[in-house]
Amino acid sequence: MSEMAGMHQGFEECEDKSVYFTLSLYISQKNVTAALGRDLDPETVRAFQPGYRGSKRLRDAVEPLFNDIADRERLGAVDDFLLDTLCPQNGEFIEVTAPSEIAWSTEGRRFIATPPGLGKTRTLRVRRFWYTHANGAVGYHLSFRYNYDHTPGEFYFLSLLQKAAAPKEFEANPRPPGSAPWSATDDRTGIAPLDLLRVKSPHGSDQSFWQYVRGAFDLDAEDLFGKLPQGAARRGTTRLAPTFDTLVAEAPFIEVPGLVMPVSRLLFFFEDATFFRRLLPEPDPETGVPPPRTLMVQEGCYLPYQQKLAGLNPQGLVDVPEVRMGADYWHWVIHRPDYDQFTDAQIEEGRKTRPAMDDRRRQDCLQYLFMAGFNQNIIDFMNQDPSEILDSTDPIYPATEEQATERKFVRFANPRALTTYVEKARSLEAANDYIGTCPYAFMIHVVSMHNEFMTREYEATAFELIDEVERLGNKGRLKRAAEAFYAFRTGDYAGYYRDRYMNVFRYDTEAEVFEKMTQLRGIGRRNDYIERLISNMESQTRDREARLAKKDETSMSLLLGALGVFGFFQLAMMWADKLRDLSRNDGVSVSLGWMPPFLDLSGGNLDQPWNGFSVFVLYASMGFTIALIIFLIWRLARGFFR
Repeated sequence: MSEMAGMHQGFEECEDKSVYFTLSLYISQKNVTAALGRDLDPETVRAFQPGYRGSKRLRDAVEPLFNDIADRERLGAVDDFLLDTLCPQNGEFIEVTAPSEIAWSTEGRRFIATPPGLGKTRTLRVRRFWYTHANGAVGYHLSFRYNYDHTPGEFYFLSLLQKAAAPKEFEANPRPPGSAPWSATDDRTGIAPLDLLRVKSPHGSDQSFWQYVRGAFDLDAEDLFGKLPQGAARRGTTRLAPTFDTLVAEAPFIEVPGLVMPVSRLLFFFEDATFFRRLLPEPDPETGVPPPRTLMVQEGCYLPYQQKLAGLNPQGLVDVPEVRMGADYWHWVIHRPDYDQFTDAQIEEGRKTRPAMDDRRRQDCLQYLFMAGFNQNIIDFMNQDPSEILDSTDPIYPATEEQATERKFVRFANPRALTTYVEKARSLEAANDYIGTCPYAFMIHVVSMHNEFMTREYEATAFELIDEVERLGNKGRLKRAAEAFYAFRTGDYAGYYRDRYMNVFRYDTEAEVFEKMTQLRGIGRRNDYIERLISNMESQTRDREARLAKKDETSMSLLLGALGVFGFFQLAMMWADKLRDLSRNDGVSVSLGWMPPFLDLSGGNLDQPWNGFSVFVLYASMGFTIALIIFLIWRLARGFFR
């Protein structure tokens, strides 16, 4: 397709062998609030949307498609919105240059590949937009479109494009001990997709992919956050600048030690009739059932790849063997001379039992290798056997024979990406000129992403609560611990269950995919684990609190008993006074000169006949009363501050 023709006509035709790649960045509700100085509530966005750039155009064209597939209504209103950016209406065109050689490490070997055509410069169209959620979180989305051919160089470019956002199978340069980890926007990380994939755009030339993303985000965020209604910064806090570095959180990329990546998720939408038919063959005319993939992915096609790679292994003992996939290897891959033994008649006959057999070069084998690797984010896709290919081309939809006969689409998912293959999609045609992807796939993607990152934030908050409760419990301050649980239940807990999306999809196909995405992203598992952890800790705290309360009750019973004893002492004092009167003849002189004046109970006469027992009873009673009062005050203070 001619990009210039599409620009002049105001629309872009969706063509065969094209990929629509959406990179979605997530900005948490807390960061949005910190940047604006106020919560981004739905009523504010509802009033703001029609007047902000081309947002009304996006709303009118795309949101009805969202509402068609999903029940987005809450209390009679839809509280999620599309917002425009500074990106031109017809999209922004960037030039992306890949390296001619790419190297990666896996399974103890270092592979170096130079597929023909990889190093050329390619033009991609980009559309950018915002999606706001009901709780005030915001997604920033960049949709790239690229037309490709079925060649090794193009397949490796598509894989590199995916690796730029999720660089598995690569190793970062070493960092000095104690230094900060590498970030995706750094200049030289040692990670080929981050360093060597170069972008030229209207905002700058010779940038890395993530430097281009950061530059576009900064321009769009400055414009949006500068025009949204502002609030005063909360006391003791600093307003966040609306930039990529402050708004977009980073998280360790566990597949590459020493690297942190912006929190993001990926959506790929392939419109490719050949790929679609490979993954979902046409039904047999007699049975109406598609042939199984086991019939199409057979050992005889893939064993030669394994043998060819084994022949490239270096001889002798080395720490990390290097496998160089050079010109001779790629000539063999493209032409497959090992299949020249078959005649045209044999190949035609083979199609009856093996529908994937297109020609003697067996390009179907190369395509299966690529799709299997791409679905699992594996750049080492040439190094797979049939069992790995079958596993990686087992879709999350269709999942049944009945669904397969409908031949709508084929969807795959891994922890970071949702990938769809279609022969043709009317919904893509309808929304491509606005959001650059299929709106139905995008809704599954954006709702799953929001739930996942909300769950991760909720998980972090829950562990903070557990740490606080353990600290308070170790100090015996169980009342404060119980109050922390109550604050959590009425705050973060309530907010999480209020703002997390349920399965809002109207159609069975999308509803099933969403449920599987929930499982794959660990949303349900994390949620159940957190709930059990919190409930167990809360139960233990309540149990300890109850046991202490019972102990306090026992102590109070003892105190009441002590008061009874005190009453007995009062009675004893009365008898002591009586005994003193009766024993004057046997009295003794007791000197009370050591007694402080405020405790002098002798009426000022310090030399009077007292009975020894009377003296003992009097001061024993006084000492016990004072000790009892001190103990009561201590118990009350302890209960108050617990």
